[in-house]
Amino acid sequence: MSNLCTDRANDPLTEARPLWGRRGSAFPTTSRKTAQRLCDLIAIATAAAFAVPVGELIAATRRSPTIAFARQSAMYLAHVTFGLSYSEVGRAFGRDRTTTAHACQLIEERRDDPAVEAILGSLENACATLRRNLSAQTQVRP
Repeated sequence: MSNLCTDRANDPLTEARPLWGRRGSAFPTTSRKTAQRLCDLIAIATAAAFAVPVGELIAATRRSPTIAFARQSAMYLAHVTFGLSYSEVGRAFGRDRTTTAHACQLIEERRDDPAVEAILGSLENACATLRRNLSAQTQVRP
């Protein structure tokens, strides 16, 4: 029996297409599978940071203002930290690209609030660590 943590063939993160080249720039296109997985990871982290159920972030309806703000934050992080397009982020969260663009604009405007900045800053650091780890893995692969 193989260990899923060490078996690279079964590791969902290494199965996904890498987003970065050797110089750290995003590839011009991202596979849907990779975009969805990155958004899933961001949704989990954001749900934990905002203390909301992760399933609520992708629910078909708007939900409460707290959940809507958490969803908007997750969409913002996916776009800003991983360079995913509005369309890719919207698709992953069950929304369209204009909703993602609106979410990014709202979050950017609220970053002046110290509480919002603290949460988003922590989540951005976690995403940056994930990005570095994924970049290191893809550079080692043949």
